[in-house]
Amino acid sequence: MVKFVEIIEHWTGWCPRCQRVQMASKIDFLSEETYMKTQNSMKSRTKGIAAIILVLVAALAGMRLEFNSMQSLDWFMSDSKAVEGYQWLANNTEKDAAVLAWWDYADGIEKIGQRRIVINEASKGIANTIAGYQDPNKPWHKIEYALWYPFESDEKVRDVAGFFISENATSAKKVAQKYGANYALVMSEDLGKYFAVVMATGGNIRDYIMVPTNRSSGITDIRPYLKKENVFTRMVNGDNIEGFTKAFDNGRMRIYKLI
Repeated sequence: MVKFVEIIEHWTGWCPRCQRVQMASKIDFLSEETYMKTQNSMKSRTKGIAAIILVLVAALAGMRLEFNSMQSLDWFMSDSKAVEGYQWLANNTEKDAAVLAWWDYADGIEKIGQRRIVINEASKGIANTIAGYQDPNKPWHKIEYALWYPFESDEKVRDVAGFFISENATSAKKVAQKYGANYALVMSEDLGKYFAVVMATGGNIRDYIMVPTNRSSGITDIRPYLKKENVFTRMVNGDNIEGFTKAFDNGRMRIYKLI
């Protein structure tokens, strides 16, 4: 008995089976074409992502090298007066002595003076006072500091700042005793850091300095504008301070011992 599909094929010349095969072949071709396009698209996307990752890795590596160079001791070694003071610490103070100083001098005290420092770095609260952090010509420095800078705790930086702006030896000594500090160190130009010191305590700089109305030419010396004397201003000036003895002074670095 002749099959129904064979009768249709005989009278019409149309073959359902052949049509299905042709359609299947076309679908397979289209599927393969779509697959190839998808594969090529994925390969292109993967290469793009890999290129972006390589650029980011290279950028981070370059930033890391730059950040490390900013943390170098080279600028300490170029200041002979400062080196003299750090060496004095190494040769004339107790091996277990600790020094209260602003964070800028921590590396010199530890690596040249071989003495313990109370704070090693700035806190996040005063990050904007770090010269490298706020460099307007290199905004990527903020990324570097966010990634690698070992910020000091706000409490310790606030305490050290509180030591310096204390108006009497009693309150200053309380801070020193809290951290086991025997010495305090300043530089002769440290009044330029006064804003950062006051800022670290959470204080208002206008309570400490009379801000002149005409500042078009800038302020090169804040001494005439000081509202009050404290441990910081007296040490920077090289004054004698009750409760302290000046142990070292070479005109640039001043080191006081708590008594």
